[in-house]
This record gives sequence, structure tokens and C-alpha cells, in this order.
Amino acid sequence: MSDHVTFWSDESGAVTVDWVVMTGGVVGLGLATMAVVSGGVENLSGDIARQLSSDGWNLFDNGLQNVASFDFTGGDAEGWLGGTVMDMGGSLGELLVLGPGETTSFWVDVAEGTDQAIMQFDLIAGDSIDSSEAYGYDTATIMLNGTPVAFAMAEDHEAMTFEIPQIDGTTVEATVTVEEQDLGGNPTWTDSAATVTVTVDQPTEPIQFAVDSDSNQSINDEFWGLDNFDASTTGGPGF
Repeated sequence: MSDHVTFWSDESGAVTVDWVVMTGGVVGLGLATMAVVSGGVENLSGDIARQLSSDGWNLFDNGLQNVASFDFTGGDAEGWLGGTVMDMGGSLGELLVLGPGETTSFWVDVAEGTDQAIMQFDLIAGDSIDSSEAYGYDTATIMLNGTPVAFAMAEDHEAMTFEIPQIDGTTVEATVTVEEQDLGGNPTWTDSAATVTVTVDQPTEPIQFAVDSDSNQSINDEFWGLDNFDASTTGGPGF
């Protein structure tokens, strides 16, 4: 029998040699496949998470129900009383703006059995808003049904600060998100922005949300502004 026939029919040898080559090929194919599909899977998982947490599902929000949302684009301020929607330019865009002595308010509907009413919004201290004994106190007062629940001020054109009284059943959280930057309005001055969340436990009647401006100059010089207002409730019928 010739040597090549003997080699072909010989069944002895190390199978590990073939297995290493095959395993290496499978691993390489897996890495290549992962590189191709990982981006799509990540995007799809993000889309699924956003859809499941939307108002239509409410699986991750413990029954969170949206009552009202306003970014004031296109002048939309239906239901708001007081203030003026204005394009303040820069990164501010359109805001519900308050001039000296102005108040804006909005009624938040509350269904029977509501556990919490939550109001979240961005508050802007624009241009020469300041608070000092020499120039007065350009304060923004946040109120619920006429009761002050927070006071915002920006002393000497610095970042916004808050005074939050303790009121049973009401929680106010305020986080300054932008400190002393020119966001829009008059480029001579810097602005400050904060995200404010007001939570009312077990409300039994509609809530009048309001912001009062104690600024003392025209909107061209200084202003308080509202943006990205969202009102939601938890509990209520069906929960």
C-alpha cells in the first residue's frame, strides 16, 4: 500500500489540533457578529425602554399619569394666566416670561384618590436679576393655591439660590443646572437655570400652581422665565 493511501486511511492522531482550529473560527465569527449587531440591539433596547415607560404603559412609573406638558414652543400656553411667551434667543428659546410684578398661574387637575401631584419645570433667572439690600430683591415666589412653597433669587448676578419653607404634605426640590452663563436675552449679563420639582401628597382638590416675579426692571433688562413644565399624578381611578 502506498504511503499516501496509508496516511489517508490512518485514523490515529490528535483531534485537539482540528478542534482548536474550529473553535478559533467559531470565536472569530461570534466576535464579528457581535460587532455588527450590538449597535442595533442597543438602540432597540433603548426604544423599548422609552415605550414601556411612556404614558401608554406606565410599567416603570408606578401609575404616573401626565396631566399637562408645556415647552411653550410656538407660543403654546393654553390654560396659563399671566406672563408672555417670548423667544429669548440663545439656548433659551421660547419661555413663559415674567416681567416686574407679574404672576403666571395654571390649574392642575387632580382626580379623586390621587396619591401625589408632581409639578416639574425649569426656572430661569435672566439677565440682571439680582438680590441685595442696595438694589432690592428680585425674587421669584413659587406658590400652590396661594401659599408660597419656595423662593428663588440670584444674589449679585450669581447662581440661583432657593429658600424652601417646610410645609406638611408638600416637598420642593430645586437643583441649579446652569450657573452664571449667557444663555440668551441680553448678552451683557449672565443667566442661571434650575430644575424644580414640587410634590403634593394626597391632594384632594385641583392645585393652582403659580409663580410671582418681584423683579423691578423691564423684561429687556431682567426676567424670570418658565420652561419645560410637566404636571403628573400618581394613583387615582384604576390604581
